[in-house]
Amino acid sequence: MTPGERGNALARTLRGGLEERLALMAPSRRLRLARAEEAVAAGAGERPLRVLDAGCGDGLLSLALAKRHPRWMITGMDLREDLLSGARERAGNRGLANVSFEQADLTRPLPRSDFDVVMALECLGEIPDDRAALAALAGALAGDGMLVIQVQEENWRPVLRGSDPTWREEVRHGYSREELTRMLTEAGLERIEIEPTYRTTVAVAQELRDRIKDGPLALRAAAFPAMAGAVRLERWGLTGGPASSFFATAHRPG
Repeated sequence: MTPGERGNALARTLRGGLEERLALMAPSRRLRLARAEEAVAAGAGERPLRVLDAGCGDGLLSLALAKRHPRWMITGMDLREDLLSGARERAGNRGLANVSFEQADLTRPLPRSDFDVVMALECLGEIPDDRAALAALAGALAGDGMLVIQVQEENWRPVLRGSDPTWREEVRHGYSREELTRMLTEAGLERIEIEPTYRTTVAVAQELRDRIKDGPLALRAAAFPAMAGAVRLERWGLTGGPASSFFATAHRPG
């Protein structure tokens, strides 16, 4: 390889890494990761965990958790093999040996039932048979294992005029607190805790980010501090407006 070719390869690698970082740090995704990581770490202490990232998609959340917690064993599952192949490639490029990716239909019983934690962040509303999915996820937990989920609230609306009024690949628009509680109970889970999240500050930041996500890399990089700042404000409670999502934890009986 010539010096010029090596330079081009390095430039592509750096650009790809920056693109992934910007994708991971989209405000809604960053908030989900922060809340889920906090909930899991609070009960884990220093012990290693077996964690399932259900509906992992491109695997960026799985990879972030694997990098930050090398003693955790992360498994990402999704139905789309095209997304999983990209996730495996990223894991290999980063030398992460504590993360793997498997294709799975989340509405059917999963091949393992020994996970300490199952995360399902913003995927439940994209699954037509969401009750079957909750049953499968609950069945994948070990005794006293914890399910961590985030779903859209049933009456959520975008904040800015012209923003998309639907959530990605939604098959249902959202859930009420009562319905979510009932579904988790029917799945055999207990110690259910549900909190509202994703309020106006982060919602506005995410909607602005969606408008520039296909724009020049320099523009998106310049907007990054403001996007990260919006998440910090919500984490500190310095936000307002109606919550667009519910964040919930529940446990399988020991």
